[in-house]
Amino acid sequence: MLVEGETIFKTFLTEHDTYQGQSTGKYSLQIKLDGATASRLTKEGVVIKEYEGEPIRKFTSRYDVPVYISKTEKWEEELPSGTKVKLNYITKKHPTAGEVPYVQSILVLEMGEGMANDPKAALFADEEQ
Repeated sequence: MLVEGETIFKTFLTEHDTYQGQSTGKYSLQIKLDGATASRLTKEGVVIKEYEGEPIRKFTSRYDVPVYISKTEKWEEELPSGTKVKLNYITKKHPTAGEVPYVQSILVLEMGEGMANDPKAALFADEEQ
């Protein structure tokens, strides 16, 4: 299944998420959803939360998550907040949490503004001129 959204925090898919100082053993990212997508996921049994009045959902994986910036080019670094992404995911039934979405791969549609503060951004800017 596919879903599009926008990352709401810097996302590191090269290291496991932590909770209370301990590794969760999972990679994760949270994305802001539009209303139609949030409704569709809710109908599928996925629990949607809100952040600053916008619907959001956390997607996780115990396995490495490939991130692509084109059909053949992988991205190996963090995704800045505000990055527009398309996720390929599956859901699994959880006894108390409903259908839990697990991300399988990510396509970057548009890199977030966090790139402006990245020293490597100058490399990309030179290519655009």
